[in-house]
Amino acid sequence: MSNIKKDYIFYSIVIVFAMIFLTMTPQIKITNASFIIGPKTWPYTLLILLLVLGAYGIISSFFKSKKIQETEATEDNEDNEPERRLFKLSIPIVCLITVILYVLLLSVFGFILSSLIFLYGLSFLLGEKKQLNAIIFSIATTTVFVFLFPVLLSIPLPRGMGVFRHFSLLFY
Repeated sequence: MSNIKKDYIFYSIVIVFAMIFLTMTPQIKITNASFIIGPKTWPYTLLILLLVLGAYGIISSFFKSKKIQETEATEDNEDNEPERRLFKLSIPIVCLITVILYVLLLSVFGFILSSLIFLYGLSFLLGEKKQLNAIIFSIATTTVFVFLFPVLLSIPLPRGMGVFRHFSLLFY
């Protein structure tokens, strides 16, 4: 299956996912109507953004396929880059497995440690060559989320169990 067809399938799934959850979002209960931005605002914003990005992806894939057809008609493409693989799995599949493991291990290791390891590993999976950049990225991103959610918005993040819980208590 060509990459363009995979893109069409992926963006179609994103659009269907967003539409399904957009139909479910009005069922969210409003507990305090004094705020302009209520509990429905964030899901609506993200789901509409998903719809827009899904539509953009389909449109850009369409134009990319037209461009590829034009270049194939004029010349032969023999310098195709081989698909990157890890453990005989494609990189997107490995990323999906990594995200699933991250979510499952959040309650055991807590947000801080899990996120540091997850973001560090994910940056290498996605092609980062320099170890220092991956470390800085994982620390900065985790720091922003720890400051944003538990500190600024008072939204608790998973603290972990045992020693990991005590480690999380040092930060939030």
